[in-house]
Amino acid sequence: MQCEYKVHTWNSAGHACSSWSGVRTRQAPPDGLCPPEVAQVSVNPPKVLIAWVPPEQPNGIIQSYRLQRNGVLYPFSFDAVTFNYTDEKLLPFSTYSYGVTACTSGGCSASTTTSITTLEAAPAGVHPPALRTISATQINVSWSPPSIQNGEITQYLLRLDGKEYLAGQNLTLLVSHLQPYTQYNFSLVACTKGGCTASMPESAWTMEAPPQNMDPPKLQVTGSESIEITWKLPRIPNGRIRSYELRRDGTIVYTGLETRYHDFTLTPGVEYGYTVMANNSQGGVLSPLVKDRTSPSAPSGMEPPRLLAKGPQEIFVTWDPPVRTNGRIVNYTLFIRDLFERETKIIHINTTHNSFGPQSFMVNQLKPFHRYEVRIQACTRLGCVSSDWTSIETLEVAPQQQPPPHLEVQMAPGGFQPTVSLLWTGPLQPNGKVLYYELYRRQIATQPEKSKPVLAYNGSSSSFMDVELLPFTEYEYQVWAVNSAGKAPSSWTRCRTGPAPPEGLKAPKFHAVSATQAVVNISAPQKPNGIVTLYRLFSRSTSGAQTVLAEGLATQQTLHSLQPFTTYSIGVEACTCFSCCSQGPTAELRTPPAPPAGLSSPQIQMLASRTASFQWSPPLSPNGVIQSYELQLYKACPPDSATPCTPSQTETKYRGPGQRASLEGLQPYTTYKLRVVAHNEVGSTATEWISFVTQKELPQYRAPFSVDSNLSVVCVNWSNSFLLNGRLKEFVLTDGGQRLYSGLDTTLYIPRTADKTFFFQVICITEEGSAKTPLIQYDTSTGFGLVLTTPGEKKGSRSKSTEFYSELWFIVLMAVLGLILLAIFLSLILQRKIHKEPYIRERPPLVPLPKRRSPLNVYPPGETHVGLADTKIPRSGTPVSIRSNRSLSVLRIPSQSHGSQTYSQGSLHRSVSQLMDIQDKKVLIDDSLWETIMGHDSGLYVDEEDLMNAIKGFSSVTKEHTTFTDTHL
Repeated sequence: MQCEYKVHTWNSAGHACSSWSGVRTRQAPPDGLCPPEVAQVSVNPPKVLIAWVPPEQPNGIIQSYRLQRNGVLYPFSFDAVTFNYTDEKLLPFSTYSYGVTACTSGGCSASTTTSITTLEAAPAGVHPPALRTISATQINVSWSPPSIQNGEITQYLLRLDGKEYLAGQNLTLLVSHLQPYTQYNFSLVACTKGGCTASMPESAWTMEAPPQNMDPPKLQVTGSESIEITWKLPRIPNGRIRSYELRRDGTIVYTGLETRYHDFTLTPGVEYGYTVMANNSQGGVLSPLVKDRTSPSAPSGMEPPRLLAKGPQEIFVTWDPPVRTNGRIVNYTLFIRDLFERETKIIHINTTHNSFGPQSFMVNQLKPFHRYEVRIQACTRLGCVSSDWTSIETLEVAPQQQPPPHLEVQMAPGGFQPTVSLLWTGPLQPNGKVLYYELYRRQIATQPEKSKPVLAYNGSSSSFMDVELLPFTEYEYQVWAVNSAGKAPSSWTRCRTGPAPPEGLKAPKFHAVSATQAVVNISAPQKPNGIVTLYRLFSRSTSGAQTVLAEGLATQQTLHSLQPFTTYSIGVEACTCFSCCSQGPTAELRTPPAPPAGLSSPQIQMLASRTASFQWSPPLSPNGVIQSYELQLYKACPPDSATPCTPSQTETKYRGPGQRASLEGLQPYTTYKLRVVAHNEVGSTATEWISFVTQKELPQYRAPFSVDSNLSVVCVNWSNSFLLNGRLKEFVLTDGGQRLYSGLDTTLYIPRTADKTFFFQVICITEEGSAKTPLIQYDTSTGFGLVLTTPGEKKGSRSKSTEFYSELWFIVLMAVLGLILLAIFLSLILQRKIHKEPYIRERPPLVPLPKRRSPLNVYPPGETHVGLADTKIPRSGTPVSIRSNRSLSVLRIPSQSHGSQTYSQGSLHRSVSQLMDIQDKKVLIDDSLWETIMGHDSGLYVDEEDLMNAIKGFSSVTKEHTTFTDTHL
């Protein structure tokens, strides 16, 4: 801590102070360190977040923090800016206390601890339960708590073969109502609030119980002194049967595990009762009593017969008489039964000879390789005695009815090698033990030597995979079943192997080759390996790419759409199935040349009024060697021509190997048709006709127009007088300078009312300029016309290189600037007039104005006056235009000199102002007036001199003052 000190000293006169002296205290352990805050952030695995805050009094500079868990410090520390840590190595349902220690250079201080208990989880280490069998229906199950409980055990469950038994929190459970001598599997399930865990299963057997439900035995009287007893296992043994006890009239006559007993030494004609008791470790069960009586005075002691197999269908049976015949044997009965079919054959044998000697009998009509049981019965008049059964097996014979094999044709994986999978069963009558099978294969062929059977397999298996086969070949298979007595064959089964790619293809042969098609002959493959279903003709390029040209079943195919003058490498591909294709060698085919194709239209490189240049590309398909090009041209009719027109003859303007040509001597503003013709050694091809229009020029005078008349009309025809060289705007026909007609017609008919001399002149006006014919004097009385002047000069509307002062932007700029200057000038004059009031004596005296005259009488008769002179052509009875019936007004403007000599600039301004105030006079000014003023200019530029002449022309119209009132006199 930083502190400052100073000393005060007092005496009787006063005091004095020293200066401040600073000192810093040493650091000490922090104070006020709060315990950390602890929260669990993860359950599985358990994780705890520890967070802390700096001490309230650090007493220095905090250098580090350290955590302790359960009183043990962590082996690492945290810097001064870290205030949390996540502890991960924890156990479920465990209590942990955390404290934090803050350290300065002066020492460390620890906070109080904060405790937290982690959440519960499923138990671990659940051991299988201990099983103890109590009885035949009860098992006592006990267990110990899990080694790692991970919480408080809420309950235990026992799982027993799909059933669950709730045990609560007990550690033992008695399970009852079980089946005796039955194995049960138990598993223990321990549960906490965090989950459950099952142990491995443990098995135990219930104890045995006494058997139950013993059926009564079956008795068979076999003689006067013997009875055969048979019995079965109890229906509910409840354990392992350890012995059977056979009692005859309560006396045990047999003890053992056999279920059959033959009781001898009985008394003939006596009834005996028999019971059987089945015993296990826990007790026994007694069957009901069964009784039967022995035969009275019947023979006894009959031994089993002796058997000898004489053949596959015969057994020789021999036997001896009974030990005690008890009389004369009347007959013997031979019982023969098949063990599989359970059919008993009974043969009665009458005894006509000595009954005390050995007897024999040959049993026939038996089945081969069958086991038979035989017993003999000897009878007297008082009863019969039977021997035990004895068995024998007849001898084998060759098998019979061997089924044919089942065939399945396949292909070897990854190739075309055919295979046949064969599967067969044993003979329907094996007649013995089948030792092995023989599989024979033969090829169906026209040659007898190839159809000999070949042994393909010899063994005991009933299946075989035959791989040594040829493709697309018919085979037959036969199976022989072999036993010790012989063998039996099956019928032949036929199959055909699958196709394979053909082999031995040859190159195709060509004939009838033209420029675009060829006929190809295909040779059949030497080894087709199947039925050829498709022949495909392909072309192979130098890069290896293949193109299919034709395909089909025929061995002669025609190739279409070939390129002329082209070399093809053509081969044949033959297919016997979808993927069974092979290609043969290729042969070269070269098509002859043909006329070119794909010639594009020429392109205009330069186009002027009388010259043009063109360029074109070679044909896309030259189909040979291009030898020359021709440029053909003819003059076409304009698309907007109203008059009939005949196109000119086609001319060849260029011929040569080049791909560029220039044309000269063209007519301006003329429509031409052009095309290019390309020639090779076979023929030629031409492009489509393209049209172009040459550039415009000024019109030209060509020949005088014709004038003719009769008694009623005067006809003027100027159809051959001009070369327009551009789009026509109008023709103007004048008579002595007066406009008679303007329009697009080339012939005008003027009504003839009297003999008159005309001074005709025609002006041709186009978009590029104008041209005039010479002035022709025509006298209608004589019908004679005289050319007075030479043709007028062509007057262009504007030069091609327009000056800047004739541009629209410059004219608009000058007009706006003039208006601004005029406004400034007028404002200055008005301002001067307003601020200066003239004196009365300074006013000029009134001058009387002359009498108003007509504007046309301003000038003397001999002088050409300035003004508007309307020369009107009536609508009817006067010169008639073919296209225009309206009246025409002609404005004639004199030269500039007359106007300048008559009036001053001031009078001009006044006259114009007076003229603009006239409302009762309407002046009709035709478009030709402005064309005259503008000098036949279609542009926006107006010559300054012509504009002044036009304005001065309006100054001849005046307005007379009618009244005037003077004031301030």
